[in-house]
Amino acid sequence: MYKFDDTFLEAVGLGALPQDQKAAFLENAQDQFEVRVGERMNAQMTDDQVAEFEKIIDNDEETIKRWLSNLGDYRSDEIYQRIASRVEDESDRVNNYVSAKWLDQNCPNYRQIIEQTLEELKQEIIANKAAILGGQA
Repeated sequence: MYKFDDTFLEAVGLGALPQDQKAAFLENAQDQFEVRVGERMNAQMTDDQVAEFEKIIDNDEETIKRWLSNLGDYRSDEIYQRIASRVEDESDRVNNYVSAKWLDQNCPNYRQIIEQTLEELKQEIIANKAAILGGQA
């Protein structure tokens, strides 16, 4: 999805966050991001769609095989190739690919949801920078 790391901290003005607090802050920011994205996507989906996507995320072998059987020669797909260039494990590649294809078909505006949610989270953090740094800003 999106990488929460030192670059993210710099982007929101928290590069000076004490080292012992960085990992916990980044984990919390990522958790918040994922929850918010999930809530927004779920609001646009039917209960059946939510259930099916959860199976894909949980690596349900039957659901993934069913999706793959409908996708043809997926290894030549550009999306699969991009995933393959950054994911070593074949099973992880396939699961990421099926997730991406499912989202393309069932929640076509998911990229906008991700971008909007990320920007909102960044602005929220920036607005609360002084409190996060404990008055060190």
